[in-house]
Amino acid sequence: MINAFKGTRGFAADPYSLIPKTFSVESILYAWNTGQISVYLRNSAMYATIVVVIQTFISSLVAYAFARIQFPGRDLLFMGILATMMLPYSVLLIPTYLIVWSLGLTTTITGVVVPGFASAYGIFMLRQFFLNIPHELEDAARIDGCNRVRIYFQIILPLAQAALVTVAMFTFIGEWSNFLWPLVVLSNDKLYPITVGIALFRGEHSMYYDRIFAASLLATLPLLLVFFVGQRYIIGGISLTGLKG
Repeated sequence: MINAFKGTRGFAADPYSLIPKTFSVESILYAWNTGQISVYLRNSAMYATIVVVIQTFISSLVAYAFARIQFPGRDLLFMGILATMMLPYSVLLIPTYLIVWSLGLTTTITGVVVPGFASAYGIFMLRQFFLNIPHELEDAARIDGCNRVRIYFQIILPLAQAALVTVAMFTFIGEWSNFLWPLVVLSNDKLYPITVGIALFRGEHSMYYDRIFAASLLATLPLLLVFFVGQRYIIGGISLTGLKG
């Protein structure tokens, strides 16, 4: 962070000092204006928001089915979903790209966000939380005439607020930090997220490290803000998901 405020000349003169001899926002202004960091930040925020909303909703639906509904092959199917967590991302990269390419979604916003709409980790975590909710609440709701849809929206989701926020935060951080998939699926630099945008600061014959540090600082601030706002939900959500199941 300190190197982001040294400026190009200050960093070249003393790149290793923890206290800058000269304070300058030159590198940050360059990253924001000339380096188009504002465009990359906007793209990352858009991708992360879309994935967070849809993935959290889909994961909660699937987790509710696995936790509260009895159907044939439920446990076997759940184990199959958990098994996908053992696969390294590099194994899934080419099949995912071929599917997106066959649908004509390469170099589009849809192609970037669609693979993130489902998450085995999100399903697992929410399922563990839903198992802790007393079944008596659902029984009482059924007596009052509630169907599963009303029970899901009016009882399960409000009680699972901590777990939902935790999953949403982990999803946001993961999507914000995603580098490889946008690099593979996109070819339009106007659609690049911040992770790929920072890589463009490396020139063909030279590298301005102070500008890279400045861009990295701007890219980290949203993550810090999200963490500080929702850290109490992370602690509560993680501590409650492992109590049963």
